[in-house]
Amino acid sequence: MSLFTENGMLVDLEELRRVVDNADVFTVGFRMFPQRLIIDARTTDNEGPMVRVVDPVASVEERFFWLGKERPAFGAPERFTFFVWPHSVRFFEESGFADMIRARVDASGFEAVSQEMATAMSEMIRLEQQATFDAIHGRNHHTLWERDN
Repeated sequence: MSLFTENGMLVDLEELRRVVDNADVFTVGFRMFPQRLIIDARTTDNEGPMVRVVDPVASVEERFFWLGKERPAFGAPERFTFFVWPHSVRFFEESGFADMIRARVDASGFEAVSQEMATAMSEMIRLEQQATFDAIHGRNHHTLWERDN
């Protein structure tokens, strides 16, 4: 299913569902802030999925190295995807995309991952609010037109 969104861009939720359902690890970038949402859906008998907000890296190899340090019980993921969510965190939730992620990681049966998802969502909301505040106040942003004094 495709739908137009708050900024008019088309989102193919069925394609995103395929990513959520099939990727071992996927990372979501956002337009307002540099941090990424990373979901590692792999599990062992003792270790559940991981959902975290992380700093960006320069390459896929660097992300794989990071994953190796953070989740040493797992090798390199077989199916890794990165994409940019071109909308707000609010629309990420309202569109049902966050629920798709929740369903995937909750299906593992590891209860701690629900709290990880909630923490990640709160952090992304905070990051987006801070980015908006900074833009309004001209921090780390440049205007197209300068104010005449």
